[in-house]
Amino acid sequence: MTAGLLAAAYVAAFNVARTRLGVPEDEGGRARPGVLAGGALLVLGVVAALAAASGPLLRVLEITPETFRIAAGFAGVIAAAVVLVMPRPAAEPLPRRWRAAVWPVAFPLLLGPEVLALAVATGSQEGVAATVAAAAGALVALFVLGFLPRRPLPDRVLVWASRVLGAVLLLVALWLAVDGIRDV
Repeated sequence: MTAGLLAAAYVAAFNVARTRLGVPEDEGGRARPGVLAGGALLVLGVVAALAAASGPLLRVLEITPETFRIAAGFAGVIAAAVVLVMPRPAAEPLPRRWRAAVWPVAFPLLLGPEVLALAVATGSQEGVAATVAAAAGALVALFVLGFLPRRPLPDRVLVWASRVLGAVLLLVALWLAVDGIRDV
C-alpha cells in the first residue's frame, strides 16, 4: 500500500467530515478542543496498540495477514455502505467535561469496526510506524476541521463530504479485499 493510499484509508475510515458533525461544540460553533484532542489521543493509542500487536494477534487467532486483509476489506465495505446511507451520525447524549472525549468522540465516532480492522491489517502489512503516521495525519486533519466554526461550513457541505469519504472508504476497502485475495 502506498503512503497516499494509506493516508486516504485512514481519513476515509475516520470520516473526518462525519465525525465533525457529531463532535460536541462550544458556543462559537467550534469543536471543544480538549474533547477533540482527548478523543484523538485515545484513538491514536488504540490504533498504535493494535498495529503493534497485529502480528502476535493474528498468530494467536491463526489467521494469515492476507486473510485478515480480506476480512478488513469486508468490514470497510459494510461501514462505507452505512455512511453512504446515513451520512450524519446519530445524536448522542453528551456527557460533561472529559467524558465526552471517550463517548461520543472516540467511541463510536472514530473507533468503529472498520478502523480497528484497518489498524490490524495495516499494522501487519505496513508496520507500526506507517500505520501510526497515517492515523495521526488523519486525526490532525480532523483537529484542523474542528477549529473551523460550522457557520461558514453548512451542514450539507459536511454531509456531502461525509458521503464522498464513504465512497473513498468503499474503494479502499475493495482494494484491501482484492489485495488480500491476490496475495492468498
